[in-house]
Order: sequence, then structure tokens, then C-alpha cells
Amino acid sequence: MKKILAAIAATFMLTAFSFAEGYICGNDLEKGQITEEKQEEDGFVLVGSVEKAMEVKKCDTRTVGDDTFTQCISTKGSGSPKKNERLITFPVKAGETVKILCNNSGSGSRPLHLYNADTGEEVKVIAAGSYKEGDVHIDSTKIDVAGTYGVYSTSGGMYIYKIEINK
Repeated sequence: MKKILAAIAATFMLTAFSFAEGYICGNDLEKGQITEEKQEEDGFVLVGSVEKAMEVKKCDTRTVGDDTFTQCISTKGSGSPKKNERLITFPVKAGETVKILCNNSGSGSRPLHLYNADTGEEVKVIAAGSYKEGDVHIDSTKIDVAGTYGVYSTSGGMYIYKIEINK
């Protein structure tokens, strides 16, 4: 009986570690400028520099379901994976979904790029609406290939409230 219980426990543990699930949320981060690569929980990395800083800042209160956001990660402008500027990267396992809650910091719609950081391949361009003109933009994308993925803007600042990785 003990061997059976140990086998079941081991199976549950291996299953739990086979997914990269996690999240990053502006509410959970310390406010301030991001001027270098900053490692966060669940494998998330915020990439800013002195020349191209990002910022965790107070934002207008936004509520989505049970989540109320009072802080966000601001890209403070455009980023570039080629130059390693103004990015957020994170691990994702095959079959998981990346859910991004964001708005742009200006008006109209701006692109937020979801890309595979391992290959440089763009996965999707998300047309994020303005925080001034509507609700928080929510996008979910199922990932087929395990690896490191990331997001960046190419047309001005973006407010990222939360990125979730789920089965």
C-alpha cells in the first residue's frame, strides 16, 4: 500500500512540474524604474535599461473579474527583442495558454507583439486598446511549442496589468 501511495504522489508531483504555469502582476511588484534585467517569480524577466527604462507604476484602478489592478508594468515606449530593450519574457510549455491583460498608454489601438524569444518568430500581434477609451484588453493565445516567449510594443507605451500562463 505504501508503494502505491508513493507512486501516486510521485505521479502528481511530476505532473505538477511538467507545466510552467505562473503569472506576473503589476500589483505584486515594487514601484519604480526598471533600468536593468530584473528576474521575477515564475521565470518572468523584465528587461529595461538606463536608456530604455520600463516602470512599475500606479495606474487608474481597473477591475477584471475578481482582479482589481492599481499598478501596472509600463513599457514607457517601444521595445525590441533584437536590441533586448523593453521586454517581458517568460517560460511556456507546449499546450499552455498565455493570457495578457493590457492597455496602451495613448489613444486608439497599438500593437503588442507576442513572440518566441528562442527563435525570434512572431506568434501574434495583439491590438491593445487605450486605457482612456475602454476596458482592459484581454488576449489569450495557446502555445504549441515549449520555450521562452515574450512581449514588447513597437508603437509607444503599453500598460501591462497581468500575464498569466495556464494549462
